[in-house]
Amino acid sequence: MNGIERPEERGKEIRRFALWTVLAVSVCVCIEFSGAHVGALFDRAGMKNAGDMLGGLLHPNVSAEFLQRIAWLSAESLLIGILGTFFAVFIGVALASVAMRVPDLPDPPVRQRLLYRILGNGARWFARFILGIFRAVPEIVWAYFFVRLLGLGPGAAVMAIALTVGGSIGKLYAELGESVDQKTIHALRATGAGRWSIYIHGMLPQVQRQWIAYALFRLECNIRSGTILGVVGAGGLGSEIALSIRYFEFDKLATALLAIVALVVALEAVGAWLRKKPWTWTFTGAAVGGGMALWLLDIPWRDLLRGNMHMMGDLASVHWDGEAISGIFKTAFPLVTQTIAMAWVATLSSAVIAFWLAPLATSTLITGSYLTNSYARRGGGFFAAHALLHTTKAILQVTRAIPEIMLALLFVMWVGPGPLAGILAIAVHNIGVMGRLYTDVYEEIETGPPRALQSAGTSSLGVWLFCVLPQAYPRMAAFTLYRFEVNVRTTVMVGFVGAGGIGDALNTAISLFHMTDLLVLLLIMIAMVTVIDVFGDHVRKRILSGSPTSRRWTAVFKRFRRSTTAPN
Repeated sequence: MNGIERPEERGKEIRRFALWTVLAVSVCVCIEFSGAHVGALFDRAGMKNAGDMLGGLLHPNVSAEFLQRIAWLSAESLLIGILGTFFAVFIGVALASVAMRVPDLPDPPVRQRLLYRILGNGARWFARFILGIFRAVPEIVWAYFFVRLLGLGPGAAVMAIALTVGGSIGKLYAELGESVDQKTIHALRATGAGRWSIYIHGMLPQVQRQWIAYALFRLECNIRSGTILGVVGAGGLGSEIALSIRYFEFDKLATALLAIVALVVALEAVGAWLRKKPWTWTFTGAAVGGGMALWLLDIPWRDLLRGNMHMMGDLASVHWDGEAISGIFKTAFPLVTQTIAMAWVATLSSAVIAFWLAPLATSTLITGSYLTNSYARRGGGFFAAHALLHTTKAILQVTRAIPEIMLALLFVMWVGPGPLAGILAIAVHNIGVMGRLYTDVYEEIETGPPRALQSAGTSSLGVWLFCVLPQAYPRMAAFTLYRFEVNVRTTVMVGFVGAGGIGDALNTAISLFHMTDLLVLLLIMIAMVTVIDVFGDHVRKRILSGSPTSRRWTAVFKRFRRSTTAPN
């Protein structure tokens, strides 16, 4: 006060500066450690390859026969994404319901029996363990296994998406459920409500909009995954895209990529419309889409139950030789560290860009208002604001529409095989993903505080800095850490096309049917993801439940909340 800075405030500023310094230094260190050479972007041969690709992409193939093929493959990818998402949400909700912790009263009148506490903690641990295994294995590896079980076709892609995305959805749903307002939970506890009553009446009403929004977002991602998994024979646009890149038919590649962008844009429009409707509309649409997918997709469900004896024979050939396994570990350790470094650089670099793009893609901040009765922009300001909004949204849509593995293939042709291609592919795609997630968080904030500031004449920049960002900051940080975990697995996937990381070793093991190498590498991946999850969980809990940074933003938010006592 009065221009005198208190010691604790100065300490907070020093800690915040130290945090950002450490993050910046970590990016530089990880770039050097991963072996990425940024100068390859401007190499003469690389620039020539980029020019050839751009020339082909600017002239898409629009012949009637090829367009008809692309239309059918697009429909197949759409149905694969819908059915895979339906199964993934079912798996995620079921396991998240068990994995989330329901808080008790600070001083409960009756303690739960020791046996029940042990069983409950065991069930939660087991559910989280299963979720960790599901999301630790990339979709492309699951697709390989299910192609062996079900044969070529869309069934392998559906099951791969269901397991990997089900693990990711379950983890995020559980974390969102644990971060709800504790007062409601304690009030229900005080009335004697049980775990499932609290889950239905206390947690679900607070998180259902976020759950639905994330499920719709994952639907878009899963349709892109349906295009990726075609490279291993799992149907969809992936087979056509892989062939186009392999034979340098960039005109056909351009048409296929435009089809993916059109699907994503259409789905985003449908998702925005559904978010304004009751949740029953989303559930009904998912049920209808899932039913159509079950009817139209040729999936041999009986083979899934009976299994395939060839796969059983491959697994029976595994030999646990100590010396061989030790050699695999020595080879895999540098690749694991390279994978983590690549994911860290891609996540932080894309998060910085998405942080500045997300406010420009939020209609309430750019073209709208939190006030019910306000003057709209007119003339040049109106057109400039709408142009900025739609341009930013288009950038985010295009970057997240193209799958990482397809971007990796293009960057491999530009800068050559190696970690730089993987970092660029993940970062470019992640800009659109995190920009969309940040924008959704901005749109879900409580509107009272920003309305109070706008009524006092504060600009959109001031509203964003002092009302929107303080509310959104904890969830944005949680989403960023979550995307880092996702990007670790994505780095494994782009390694299948020569973009660095442990994925190259996995691809070799799969191609040569070295089942011992494959199983050991998968165990290493599960351990890696588990360690990263523990780290992410610890940091997220500090952010969401009272770390110094979180308390600072919360205090700012509460000052504006007290000034808005009128109901929304």
